[in-house]
Amino acid sequence: MMGSSQSNQQGPPSQPVQGGQPAGNQPPQPPIVPGSGSPGSRWIQSAPEPEEKNEGNVTLFRTGNFFVHIVSPLLNTIQTGVLKTGALRTGTSALRKPGGGGETILERIRWTSVEKDRLMAAQTRLLPQAEPINTAQWREIAVPTWLELLVVLVILALPLFLQASNMFNYPAYTADEGSLMSNAWAILHGKIEPYAYSYDHPPIGWLLIAIWTQVTGGITSFGNAINSGRVLMLVLAAASSLFLYLITSRVSGSRSAALLAMLIYSLSPLSLLYRREVLLDNIGMFWLLLTLALITAGKSRLSTFVLAAVTMGLAVLSQEAMLLFLPVVLYAVWLYATEFQRKFSMLTFLYIALAISSVYVLLALLQGQLLPSGLWPGDTNPHPDLITALLQKLQPPLIGGQFRASWNIWVQTDWLILAAGIVAMFMNILGGTVRRLQLLAALLVATYTIFLLVLPVVYPTSIVPLLPFLALNIAMALNAPLRWLTTRIGFDLARALLCFIIIGALIPASIQQALPLQTRNTAQPQQQAMLWIRNNVPRNAVLITNSYMFTDLREPGGVSVGNGTPFSHAQIYSSIALDPEVANVELKGDWQQINFLVVDSSMLTQIRADQRYALLNQALHHGIVRLAVGSKNDGTLLQIYEVIRA
Repeated sequence: MMGSSQSNQQGPPSQPVQGGQPAGNQPPQPPIVPGSGSPGSRWIQSAPEPEEKNEGNVTLFRTGNFFVHIVSPLLNTIQTGVLKTGALRTGTSALRKPGGGGETILERIRWTSVEKDRLMAAQTRLLPQAEPINTAQWREIAVPTWLELLVVLVILALPLFLQASNMFNYPAYTADEGSLMSNAWAILHGKIEPYAYSYDHPPIGWLLIAIWTQVTGGITSFGNAINSGRVLMLVLAAASSLFLYLITSRVSGSRSAALLAMLIYSLSPLSLLYRREVLLDNIGMFWLLLTLALITAGKSRLSTFVLAAVTMGLAVLSQEAMLLFLPVVLYAVWLYATEFQRKFSMLTFLYIALAISSVYVLLALLQGQLLPSGLWPGDTNPHPDLITALLQKLQPPLIGGQFRASWNIWVQTDWLILAAGIVAMFMNILGGTVRRLQLLAALLVATYTIFLLVLPVVYPTSIVPLLPFLALNIAMALNAPLRWLTTRIGFDLARALLCFIIIGALIPASIQQALPLQTRNTAQPQQQAMLWIRNNVPRNAVLITNSYMFTDLREPGGVSVGNGTPFSHAQIYSSIALDPEVANVELKGDWQQINFLVVDSSMLTQIRADQRYALLNQALHHGIVRLAVGSKNDGTLLQIYEVIRA
């Protein structure tokens, strides 16, 4: 610092001790490098370095991590004004000790800066202990990811075992299951459906089933076609439960609340019942929960939003009712996107999801089957169309489809999840005024509930998309007061213990309610009928049956086929009314072309009530019962008629 021979002989100026008093009488200390001492060690300045000049800049003070520059025009002011007074000059007088009778500008800058306090305190201080504002600290339980996954899988094993146990025998095979499996069989044979595509549903759901059957070794690899589909439902149920755990843990911020939601969903008797069945709702919910899991756990990455949009499109193409959740899913994107990318993320998500979903409409348009026949120029041949199929869904069927009847089934099966879920939804709506993630959970339930209330046709399986979100709302509503209690107690273990107490009470009750699912065998009459057909019906016979037997009659190796030749003339009874080619070409409009009819209770009622099945009704009047299995009381009665020709 502007040194001279005199200043070098005198040595560096001594530093004042803590408190700012001169230390001229203290013995000199050996110089050390600034910044090299440990915290609490005495700081001693090394020999001053020569001042640095660089285009008008002058270094007035330097340590290991701090320096002071004077730059133009301040330097010019000092040179023209202060230097004339002799405040800065070479020699020993320029480096007087503080308090020695006159201070230089170097000393004033050095000791009046905020660095003075820091440098003085560094002689004796240790790192300070920060006192918390709130002495009740939030202490979350640190759990490794692998341990968390292991705990989740172990807990999930119980509901999966309850679902898998006896799932080939209960519930009885349904027409919806048979339709999906026969459609998957048609995909493997190069068609969308066994008959003309009716646009009843988009085809992605049974395309996934067809892929599954090829991966597992065939469509009858688990005994019969519907059993193969039910194994796929078990896999999708496990994945859906894991997705719900991930969603709840991100939305609530609590792993214990996520475990609670997963178990409420997986152990609900409604879930154990309907997640066994081969349903498009189960496939659509798999894609929808995957979409929400990607959004909530994607760390606001645009690539994750794009992938979520793709899975949302697949959800709609699996079950068109998933389109109802699109506004709420967009709200989730808005919540989890960063502010600067929010608009772009929402537009990208909406565009991709709608573009993929529109493949359903595009397929009908390319085949000239978007509008009813007769509306396009030159379109005079009757054909199925998308608009008519959508309108028919709004018309109540002859059997079932009433909200009151479905509601009674839901309440009898599991009233607790319905009552608790609806109450939790309203609690989360109120809590959503403060915490938007609670509002997100509530909107997922409210949106679909309104849809069920206004829809004229509601089947018992229509509750499937609502079940995971009811569980999510229950966990979120319980988590809010438990989180407040945790902050009071000061330990996250309290919330975890309370959630596990609820889980401990939930498991025995759910197991007791699920006992009928483990003991009943309502599918046995259908299995017996398929075996009887194999042994007693000629392979060239015209056989009319429900959809749940169709695939096993047509596929080599099916239950009704065995090692013999498939029943190439087996037909689904609904095709008589919906496909003119079957009624007019295969049967030639004559009931005497039919050899056998396999009818159940619902099928028999529909044949007798609907005039479109007049051909089958005539065949029944000329038939005799060859086999009757099951019971009329529980709806499992199955009869095989042989038609006696006139």
